[in-house]
Amino acid sequence: MISVIIPILNEAKILEKSLTRLQPELENNELIIVDGGSTDDSVSIAEKYGKVVISERGRAKQLNAGAAEATGDILVFLHADIWLESGAFKSVESTLSSGYVGGGFLQKIDDKGLLYRIIEITADMRGKFLKVFYGDSGIYVRRVDFRQINGFPDVPIMEEMGFSKALRKLGKTKMIKPHIHISSRRWEKNGIVRTTAVNWFITFLYFMGFSLERLAALYQDIR
Repeated sequence: MISVIIPILNEAKILEKSLTRLQPELENNELIIVDGGSTDDSVSIAEKYGKVVISERGRAKQLNAGAAEATGDILVFLHADIWLESGAFKSVESTLSSGYVGGGFLQKIDDKGLLYRIIEITADMRGKFLKVFYGDSGIYVRRVDFRQINGFPDVPIMEEMGFSKALRKLGKTKMIKPHIHISSRRWEKNGIVRTTAVNWFITFLYFMGFSLERLAALYQDIR
């Protein structure tokens, strides 16, 4: 069985749509939604679709809390604003059975703009060549391996970086199809160029050695 883990915080506007579209792929698998203190209707919506876990606020804390409750042999971590094409979980099972330890999905952003195609390409290249997996690409891994690397590091930002580094040490990783589809809402809210530039700038500062606390503060200020 696969355990799907989705962290949420005030996602009522999109959660119903996302979880409805996820249902055909779930079948007999497990869905765990981890709430970090929502003040809207997110929890009541989530309860209609899966098990709700209440956690401290923070992406890493919520992801780890969901994994601690999971009973599946495979963990798939998703954002609240995505959906998966048919056959995604079968591809996960096949890839892990072939000797890979984990990875992510190739992206499709649900908008027709040319700049979105560039973002998709760079995200896919990041996963293929740098072996870094962000939550917007989804992350899949065996539960036993997740525990072996102690889950996501409990840091204020860039938790996927540390997780990806630990995962690479275990073995081969792979970006797979079918695609993961992502809402364009984040880019629409603050502008596609601004949002992309901020993300790349913070990643650059991370590799330059800036502290995660400073990066987290910068990210919040910019948003």
